[in-house]
Amino acid sequence: MATAKISSSKSTSRAINYAEKRAVEKSGLNCDVDYAKSAFKATRELYDKTGGNQGHVVIQSFKPGEVTPEQCNQLGLELAEKIAPNHQVAIYTHEDTEHVHNHIVINSIDLDTGKKFYNNKQALKDIRQANDEVCKSHNLSIPDVQAQIRYTQAEQNIMDKAEDVKASWKNQIRIAIEDTKEHATDFEEFNELLKPKGVEVARVTDKTITYKHLEEDKKVRGSKLGNDYDKEELDDGFRLERQRREQQAQREIRPNFKATKGDWDEFREENERRLRSERERRENERINAENERLRRQREQESRTTQSVNKKDRGIDLHL
Repeated sequence: MATAKISSSKSTSRAINYAEKRAVEKSGLNCDVDYAKSAFKATRELYDKTGGNQGHVVIQSFKPGEVTPEQCNQLGLELAEKIAPNHQVAIYTHEDTEHVHNHIVINSIDLDTGKKFYNNKQALKDIRQANDEVCKSHNLSIPDVQAQIRYTQAEQNIMDKAEDVKASWKNQIRIAIEDTKEHATDFEEFNELLKPKGVEVARVTDKTITYKHLEEDKKVRGSKLGNDYDKEELDDGFRLERQRREQQAQREIRPNFKATKGDWDEFREENERRLRSERERRENERINAENERLRRQREQESRTTQSVNKKDRGIDLHL
């Protein structure tokens, strides 16, 4: 019986270090498995996607005695080809437990599009379906319906909501975020959508977000709720929603078939203005981020210099 589950990772290097040390078999998809860490990092830097979740780890387990470690690794590679064909993937096989199993480390970036792989309820469903297909093709057993009932936090939240089960205040925050995050383009709009659901954004920093449950008057950081509710993941979702709205707006301003040459020229100029505006916005974001990095670097250098000067003065007085 083969099972599969997925988790997100803030550091693929740590995930690979753990998996590689215990591996009895290993293989790679779209990368040399012996250099997976550096290859993963290079791809993220190429697409400027170094923040947030760096990757994801799928654990694929088999019934004791059903497959050899070599066969297990090959099955892991087949699963990787189904669920992440355009990603760099490293597959490590362990036999340190009763169940021989794979640690399948997926780099977050799609090599063709530069977009991130998102770990959500649909991804989990797709992975389990693909895993069943791989097992069936090799006449291996698959979990029965009852054995497959293992839910992610997001899935449990949705079931709680559907069944009108009173969830904890943290779960209520998660439910509100799940209902809202795909409909906002920035944190201001996100906060306005959350408030009618009894939740608000209490604080946003460069790297973190804190939520407040209004009725309970309690706060919690997004990272404590799970990776899907942290600032980096929300930023990526807002960017996708902005792109969707821009595409929708472009479709709405398309001229009709009876448009004159002047109408077509106006349409072209409007699109060009939109593109220039978007390029300028992205360039400003890049410049602001670089300026912030330089400011922090100068502050750090200043603190270091002050510390050295204090030590030097202390030595002079002693002499």
